Order: sequence, then C-alpha cells, then structure tokens
Amino acid sequence: MSGLNEEDLKRHVKDKDTWLRFIYLVVFGVAFYLSILLTFATSIFQFLAKLFSGSAFDGLAEFGDNVATYQGQVTRFLTFASDDKPFPFAPFPTKPPATPPTTFA
Repeated sequence: MSGLNEEDLKRHVKDKDTWLRFIYLVVFGVAFYLSILLTFATSIFQFLAKLFSGSAFDGLAEFGDNVATYQGQVTRFLTFASDDKPFPFAPFPTKPPATPPTTFA
C-alpha cells in the first residue's frame, strides 16, 4: 500500500461502496454469530439423538455441513477474501451427501 495524500484519503472515506460494504459486514457478522448458535443447537440435538437412539440424524448432519459451508462463505466475505455475498444474496449452500457421516464407536 503506497502512501496516501489528503485528497486520496478524502475520496476513500467518501466512497459509498466502502460504506455499503461496512453495512454488509455488520449484517453478515450478525448472521455469522447466529449461525454459530444454530450450529451449537444442532450439535446438542445430534448428541441427544445419538445418546437416546444410538445414531445421529443424517438430514441434520447434512444441514450442519451446509451451515459450515455458509460460515466459510461469510468468513471469506467478511475478510475481503471474496466479494461474493453469501445467502440471502446467493442460494443457501447445499451439497449432495458424498459419504455417510462418520460414526463413533
């Protein structure tokens, strides 16, 4: 990053796209926090399912995988590694199940 003169600084501070990105950062930061709570709730539910029925729910495991992908997309957007806005500006990530979830003995 080269040195900025006063005119460049004023132009950057007044850039509407930068401020719009800041609003997106706040919104997606809240969405990321809520997704962490959702992940924790899903984990507890899966644990209880495993505890009482002997197996976790495949559909819920797939949902958890999709939420993890979403969290990755949000992280890439928040850190400026990507300009692609995640859900709701893009479809929620879905992956076809490649392999069955790992079970623990």
